[in-house]
Amino acid sequence: MRVVLLFLLMLLVLNACDTKQQTDLKTLLELENKLMQVEDAALNQTLAKEVLVAYDEFILTYPDAEQIPELLFKSGEVLKGLGAHLKSAKAFHKVHTQFPNTKVAPIALFHQAYCFEALNQRLTAKNTYEDFIERYPNHPYLSQAKGMIQILNLSDEELIQKFQN
Repeated sequence: MRVVLLFLLMLLVLNACDTKQQTDLKTLLELENKLMQVEDAALNQTLAKEVLVAYDEFILTYPDAEQIPELLFKSGEVLKGLGAHLKSAKAFHKVHTQFPNTKVAPIALFHQAYCFEALNQRLTAKNTYEDFIERYPNHPYLSQAKGMIQILNLSDEELIQKFQN
């Protein structure tokens, strides 16, 4: 009888943990949805920062949750929207290095290269795009990555001339 009661108690505790995680995820998604209603995160920095804190708290509280790669990726997107390109690049790096087999890993690497461009780190951006091409030769963003490398290889004068024509 004690074994059955102990087993039922353990099930209740485990179920309560899952319910808490689900509730926390639902709250996070509702907050995220509010931010998505705003076209530009920079227009509502307070809400964007709230979402970032919610992502961080969820990731710290539930480090083994299956949503972690997507939440890290979304964090990178929000940071990019706020113009925090270095922090964004770090979030994207974490996605494609710690979760390389997820669907968001290739896009995270591509976005990381964009962040390096925004930071005017042209060589690092070029190397990251090349890494993307090598790792994901059949990805739909392949032609964009090749095009970005071509643009990064141009001098400022060549770039101006190219867009004037």
